[in-house]
Amino acid sequence: MRNFFGTDGIRGVAGEDLTARTAFALGNALCRLRQGARIVLARDTRTSSPMLALSLAAGAAAGGGTVYDGGVLPTAAVSFFVRRLGAEYGVMISASHNPPEYNGLKVFGGDGYKLPEEEEERLERWFGEYLYRPALHCGSARPLPDRRAYADFLCGCGAPLTGRKIVLDCAHGAACSVAPRVFRRLGAEVVALHARPDGRRINRRCGALHPSAMRTAVLACGADAGFCYDGDADRVIACDEAGKIADGDKIVYALVCDLLAQGREVRTAVGTAHTNTGVERALAARGVALLRTDVGDKYVAEGMRRTGAAVGGEQSGHVILSDYAVTGDGILTSLRLAALLAAAPLSAHTDVRLLPQYNLDVRVRDKVRVLGNERVRAAIEEESGRVARIVVRASGTEPLVRIFAEADGMRAARGAAERVRAQILASEE
Repeated sequence: MRNFFGTDGIRGVAGEDLTARTAFALGNALCRLRQGARIVLARDTRTSSPMLALSLAAGAAAGGGTVYDGGVLPTAAVSFFVRRLGAEYGVMISASHNPPEYNGLKVFGGDGYKLPEEEEERLERWFGEYLYRPALHCGSARPLPDRRAYADFLCGCGAPLTGRKIVLDCAHGAACSVAPRVFRRLGAEVVALHARPDGRRINRRCGALHPSAMRTAVLACGADAGFCYDGDADRVIACDEAGKIADGDKIVYALVCDLLAQGREVRTAVGTAHTNTGVERALAARGVALLRTDVGDKYVAEGMRRTGAAVGGEQSGHVILSDYAVTGDGILTSLRLAALLAAAPLSAHTDVRLLPQYNLDVRVRDKVRVLGNERVRAAIEEESGRVARIVVRASGTEPLVRIFAEADGMRAARGAAERVRAQILASEE
């Protein structure tokens, strides 16, 4: 049974669910799987991140590994440098979009992809038994070489933006040190919001989960577009020149259409169980099938590998562009969206009719027990016959059951979700 890894690495409240001992164990276990492992390490701005980084590096060094510490960098930079350096592993210390008191450990393999579940299970077997190399064979920690290469890579993925005004909400997180600099290097006038690294305010009323500040700034300054990231910058939510928000579904649609306009043959795009049916229908009208996976960017990545898809993503703003990278990169995605401005305003690229969707989170004591409850399952089955789609799943990072309903009208979607919620609460009594 898995005790540490969830759907996106190890995550919890720092110092409570996620401790220095856990980080030490992970660093040490990586050196069990691969003797003398080389590990790329980076973190977001959370106040607990340096503590966890030091602990992980100590565990790896005790086991004979070498850690290349990149400091504060986006998650996608870890995947980039793992492949660039030929390292065996990469670890990002971040709880992504979660509040400041949370933190997490995301693990990448040598191919730059997030570690598969079977590898995570192998790591966990060593969490209770440490490897200590002899004194003359301990490993080391050193600065990541050529740290600027990631920003250079991003600039190479973008297009000239001279004369464009772009709003960037960096969420007080890892995007602060990269996104504004890259957009300015490409010639854009940047209006930076929440761009001071601050681990106590990361994601608080800003960033990808709270795009209203970005929208207000876009309208106030007459910007061409706005982009907001989450704490580790692997998500992006966009705003067009008219103040309309474009989530990950619209972004996937826009980037697939761009490939088609370039004459590329695109047969498949990858989404999740939450991808809006309106996008699925719009893609189908252009001859592109949508493959749905479980919710989670690593499942999107797996689907893209199976099908050879060039674009995949989640509604939350995790978007993967396989022509450029193997993992979600919010800054890269925003650069590719900004490149579309040369042809038409962003509103023209993200113009797709979406079906109303309603989402609910229900805090529970035991996610597994709730989802296995017969009355809850019967309620889900009953509601699925009333709406276009309903998805009920356990959160991989919090003690929540997430309910998603989609219908031709918001009233129907809300009603279905609320009825399932009521049944879940009844099962908790």
